[in-house]
Amino acid sequence: MTDGLMSQNGLSLILLAGFMLGVVFLLRWIWRRPLPAGVLPALSPESGESVVTARPIMSPEEATLYNLITLAARDHMLVLAKIPLLSVLSVVDKDEEARKAVMRTIQPVRCDVVLAHPGTLKVMTVITLNKDASSVAGREDRDRFVETLLKAAGIQSIVLQTTQTYSVDQLTGLLGL
Repeated sequence: MTDGLMSQNGLSLILLAGFMLGVVFLLRWIWRRPLPAGVLPALSPESGESVVTARPIMSPEEATLYNLITLAARDHMLVLAKIPLLSVLSVVDKDEEARKAVMRTIQPVRCDVVLAHPGTLKVMTVITLNKDASSVAGREDRDRFVETLLKAAGIQSIVLQTTQTYSVDQLTGLLGL
């Protein structure tokens, strides 16, 4: 009698776990679908509930350094700012899961400054602008991974400190132009 009761409890637990898993997968599928066009909220300038404003893409220190880089490189390269790393690299791997893991890792990464060849539009150099010498905690591994990917793609990677003063001639030398 107890064996029959125990097997029913075990079966009930398995069915309950299966049901819960089904609910979780259903909710994930619903949340991942794009919203229909009519569902998006309408933002109007007259509405006091929403405020949408433009924001600067760089700090003043970054802008100063960007302008110096532009002066140093404008005769040789296209100078672009705040480009997603996914626009700079192409990742192909036989293991689709590994490729997706790489893409998820680099998806939030933005290149501060990118130098591209004006004829081929191929990225030649990625410049990272650091506000201070110390790295943000927890990003060291991702930064090393990005460095490895850039090197594998044949893209030069340079880190410049925004707290340091550079001349146009120094930057020309650092950029190898």
